[in-house]
Amino acid sequence: MTDSDDATPLPEAHRATTLPTLSAQLAAILSDPDASDVRWDLADAIAATVPTTPEEAVVVVSILTNPDIGLEAGQTETHLTAARSLEAGLRAMATAPNPDAFGAAISAFDQAAERVLALPLEPTPAMVDAAVAATGCTAAKARAGFAAMVEAYRREAA
Repeated sequence: MTDSDDATPLPEAHRATTLPTLSAQLAAILSDPDASDVRWDLADAIAATVPTTPEEAVVVVSILTNPDIGLEAGQTETHLTAARSLEAGLRAMATAPNPDAFGAAISAFDQAAERVLALPLEPTPAMVDAAVAATGCTAAKARAGFAAMVEAYRREAA
């Protein structure tokens, strides 16, 4: 299944795949303009999965906080599904025999949200304009420089 003839194919067994694997697949195609349908299919699969661990809760909440497909990009049914799945998972973790699981889920979310919300993946038009005005470079060079900085940040934060 793809969104166009040139798009990245979505694995047919994606619903049986783990949340971290789906998250990695989604991260790999977020910047592919030809993979819009695949991107949303993966996001839908992630959103519909009730997390059972704090790490999985972070994956589900990433659908809400991602600057490219999250709430910031416009609310969709996927976001409501993700919020409900996250709530169900956190409620289950909160009532689990191990009371520390809920605290761990909150801690994992806080850590992931801090990293995700601290730096956009793409510069906004205002950011590009500011870089051009400050340095005299072209918009393309400003975007390329920003992409290089984001990648360096990801490597440092890993």
